[in-house]
Amino acid sequence: MKRFISILSAILFLSAAVFAEDYYDDGDEYNDGYVYEQNGAGDQFLKIDLAANFPLNFGSQLKVGGLVSVGYYQFLNQYFAIGGDVLVTYNISVGKKPLFMVPITVGAMFQPYIGKFEFPMMLNIGIATISCQSMTYFPAFTAKFTAGAYFRYSETWSFGITSTTYWIPQWFLMDSATRGHAANNGFFTSAGLSVRYHF
Repeated sequence: MKRFISILSAILFLSAAVFAEDYYDDGDEYNDGYVYEQNGAGDQFLKIDLAANFPLNFGSQLKVGGLVSVGYYQFLNQYFAIGGDVLVTYNISVGKKPLFMVPITVGAMFQPYIGKFEFPMMLNIGIATISCQSMTYFPAFTAKFTAGAYFRYSETWSFGITSTTYWIPQWFLMDSATRGHAANNGFFTSAGLSVRYHF
């Protein structure tokens, strides 16, 4: 009889342990209904762009050049971010004179996404330095619009293509007889590859 009670007690004890484990497993699968987004308020990223730089309104006076851009942005929510960029661009004239421009801009980004594909659009304004034939023009106003398409490879990296169209005007004061000013408008667009580091 004592052996029977011991065996029964052992069975009850093991049964309780099994039911307790099942209950614990159910708790692990609890769904609180929270949807985790790829980006949220406070998330940040650094980006680097390498692109070809195309002059739009210089006829044959400037050749296709290059552009390097570094930027930083911080999200206000899952769709909007603020930040800035520094661009370094160059083009060569028909006389083999280099044109260097360094726009520094701040602005806002709107980024819709579908799954792991993100589509940022940025609007920025700022100032630029222009150097050509040993002459430097500073400060020049600049405005730019950037659009891109990225694949979010992981939580910390995304890769994509990007295009930036920017405007850099130059204003020159004229003599008193003309009572006005002259302006040169430089329009450029770029197309290239981009990588972003998210943190």
